Amino acid sequence: MPWPQSRRTGPTSFRRRPPWLVVVLSRWPAPGRCKRRLACSIHPVAAATIQSRLLIHVLSLVQPLVREGLVHRHLAVTGAGLKAWRRWLAPLGYSAPGASLGRQGGGNLGCRMARQVRWGLARRHRGVVLLGSDCLGLETADLRQALQLLSMGEKPLVLGPARDGGYWLMGQRCFDAGLFSGLPWGGPAVGALTRQRAGASGFQVHTLGSRADVDRLEDLQPWLAVPAEPNLL
Repeated sequence: MPWPQSRRTGPTSFRRRPPWLVVVLSRWPAPGRCKRRLACSIHPVAAATIQSRLLIHVLSLVQPLVREGLVHRHLAVTGAGLKAWRRWLAPLGYSAPGASLGRQGGGNLGCRMARQVRWGLARRHRGVVLLGSDCLGLETADLRQALQLLSMGEKPLVLGPARDGGYWLMGQRCFDAGLFSGLPWGGPAVGALTRQRAGASGFQVHTLGSRADVDRLEDLQPWLAVPAEPNLL
């Protein structure tokens, strides 16, 4: 089955577009290419394995919404070519309808996130939800809540705050470059500055529950015993 992807960096167009686009951003789950802070505490191979489990988990929790026709799931990747990613994803059933694959493109995190939002909105999706692939405790119910909040008001913005000061989810129906440029990415003030800028730009900001990113060994304790999902379908 051919992969429904774009040759460019954004998600592809398709005839029957579901109303929402969920974009999962991820690095290639290989030693030395992901989870570098975590790899300082454990072996790089173990850190890469954890990254792959986290990514599988995030992709699997989006799948029920894909089945219902509520969302299209797009995986925006970096760290390896698309052929390598296709091989890695093939056993998981990711090439099924309702899923696409593309590059994140260059630039800092803000540039790469903004690129995905612009592409999604240009394809007339009702809104775009950005998800990271390194956050614990996420459930499909979190995404359902985000979509409900995005349906409220004229200019909603949904943020899922991370405990390190960033956020694990960002959802919007209107693009605003100020939410992505000139922010201290990776620092503890990103979330607060984003909310401040959003309010100044007229967004109605909705906040989900706080979650922890996996950056240190102690972040893994609540999750290590949970088995990885065997596939996405």
